[in-house]
Amino acid sequence: MPPPPMIGHSFRSRDHYEVGREKIREFARAVQDFHPAHWDDATADTLGYPGLIAPVTFASATISAGQRDLLRTALGGYDPARLVQVEQEIHCHRPVVAGDRLTHEVTVDSWRTLSGGDIIALTTVIGALGAGPVQTVHTTLTGHGGTEGQRVSDIAKNIALQELPIPQREPFHTSRGNRPFPARPASKLSGKTPAGYRFPSRTFRLTRGELVNYAGVCGDLNPIHWSDDIARATGSPGVVTHGMLTMGLGAAALTSWVGHPAAILDYSTVFTHPVHVVTGRAAEIEFTGTVTAVELGASRATIALAAHCDGRSIVGRAAATVALGDQPIVF
Repeated sequence: MPPPPMIGHSFRSRDHYEVGREKIREFARAVQDFHPAHWDDATADTLGYPGLIAPVTFASATISAGQRDLLRTALGGYDPARLVQVEQEIHCHRPVVAGDRLTHEVTVDSWRTLSGGDIIALTTVIGALGAGPVQTVHTTLTGHGGTEGQRVSDIAKNIALQELPIPQREPFHTSRGNRPFPARPASKLSGKTPAGYRFPSRTFRLTRGELVNYAGVCGDLNPIHWSDDIARATGSPGVVTHGMLTMGLGAAALTSWVGHPAAILDYSTVFTHPVHVVTGRAAEIEFTGTVTAVELGASRATIALAAHCDGRSIVGRAAATVALGDQPIVF
């Protein structure tokens, strides 16, 4: 399929996505992030926020029917079953909280067709009505082409969720109190934290049920994540874990290390090897983190992350920038 005619053109959602309190809890469970700010209203209120704070990668759960149509339009009708995520970068302008009404603007930055497939780069600006941008997300996708891609599409037609017509909805905006957000909270790291400091490792266990749960929570029903037939058609030994699930587990590790989800300023990773979940066996992903730089003037620190599954590195150039605290690090 040729690229869409308007590379660089922005496509905006007509309607907004309203962030629900229970959706935040469902998503936090899906990425195994149990920081109380994601679960307990009183904790969020104590921290100065008007509702539960969503995990950093929560935006992947906002892909409702309207946003899927937006993405399909931006990609010129490209078959979603052919797309695999290979790189993701999230810049956090401020945390997403319960009650936010999010808008999406997708720009196709580039589209390259190579032997056997396509490489597509997108930028998505997620904003909150009346409150400016919340996150800027850069995504790189690869698409299966040729005979293999067609085979995947043919199998997916009988396995994937049907593309049924969704009634058009007119946007309906009501105002709510614009409670100001507090200053960026400090993390457990301080200016006394030395470069080279290593955090305790975190290991997450993923079963096939975890993948199905994440697919349902996020609305990402690409059958490569739950169908053995599709996985084998692409040469995989088992179904493939969602890239954003892997990244979400890393964010959960980050949150536990720095003590506050809103202390994460930037978080990015390259997915170097997929995590396969084969029949009858859970996958275990171990995350480690090391402080690589402390910037006293900017009051921030950089953390390099590593993740391994079955002895293989699954991410590359994974890093986060976090706000510094005033107190020595305590774990």
